[in-house]
Amino acid sequence: MAIPLFDCRVDGAAIAAMAPALVSGQLAAGSHVGALESEMSARHGGAPVVAVSDMTQAIELALRLSGVGPGDEVLTLSYNCLSSNSAIRHIGATAVWVDIDTATATMDVDDARSKVTAATRALIVYHVAGYPADTAALRRLCDEAGLTLIEDANNALGARLPGGAGAGSIGDFAIFSFYANRQVNAIEGAALLCRDKDAAAAARKLRRFGIDQGRFRDPLGEIDPQADISEIGFAATLPNVNAALARHNLAQLDTRQRAIRANVEAITLALAGVPGVAAVQPLSGATPAFWAMLLLCEARDDMLKALKEQGVGCSKLHQPNHVYSGFASRAGALPGTEWFMDRVLAVPVGWWVGSAERRRIVDTISGARRA
Repeated sequence: MAIPLFDCRVDGAAIAAMAPALVSGQLAAGSHVGALESEMSARHGGAPVVAVSDMTQAIELALRLSGVGPGDEVLTLSYNCLSSNSAIRHIGATAVWVDIDTATATMDVDDARSKVTAATRALIVYHVAGYPADTAALRRLCDEAGLTLIEDANNALGARLPGGAGAGSIGDFAIFSFYANRQVNAIEGAALLCRDKDAAAAARKLRRFGIDQGRFRDPLGEIDPQADISEIGFAATLPNVNAALARHNLAQLDTRQRAIRANVEAITLALAGVPGVAAVQPLSGATPAFWAMLLLCEARDDMLKALKEQGVGCSKLHQPNHVYSGFASRAGALPGTEWFMDRVLAVPVGWWVGSAERRRIVDTISGARRA
């Protein structure tokens, strides 16, 4: 039986949690959206949270609220998903590619510093596969350079920074994804965490065409002709049904994270003596969310093939974005990214992985190295 890298299934309990919303008629708007925002806020020190339709819209909102626009530059990792970096092009800005620290799979702070120019307005730091980046150092850099810091924590929900604060707690904005294969599956959706209440209020309007929901309709429920829309937004609301599913899965997060970390610990120990395979080491004091476990492998492509032949889901995870002509961005030298991309392999460690699955993963990796 295959061991999936990600398990997107919606079980009976989750379906039951969605059922009241499905039959209520409140499919698009409804109470679950606000409740999800409150629950996410409670997990992040009471910071205001705005639920939106997907993570790309969340990042685009963060950039827009940061004043980023055409002609501006945004520092970002090339090793990331298009769902993150595409927002930079959508808003008309230029992505400036920052290299990766190969030991920890985090943004290279020194390389980021070297690429700040007069046109730089923001820095997006991706917590790669839920491995926390050095956001404290990046916060200092952004403060020195006058940049907005946006934490792309799309698969880092539950991760902890050195010192114990949650991933997403340092940036001016942070985003978390509720896509089907993330830690919290809402089929689709995202949360935008804001440090500033005014920014959150603006995001709430922009996610629904710029409408101020408190003033848009009169007491009879009709559109008030006196209600102005000063800035036109877009359609980026999270449906109530998706929010209901997200709330159900958010309640399981801590239990699932314990199982995930136990899997990582066991696999790390079992692979300790296997030559040519090393687990990516998190920053000292950090606790990853482990969207997947990252390995650095010699003859990585052979390892990937061997695992897939044994039904073990695995992946290089991302294609470096600087290769895409659509970004129209200068890449420069990214030696760390190129080295990392030749060796990285993500293997499954989710809550659906038990002891038998762990043994199969380890045995396949060990066997491939002996072959």
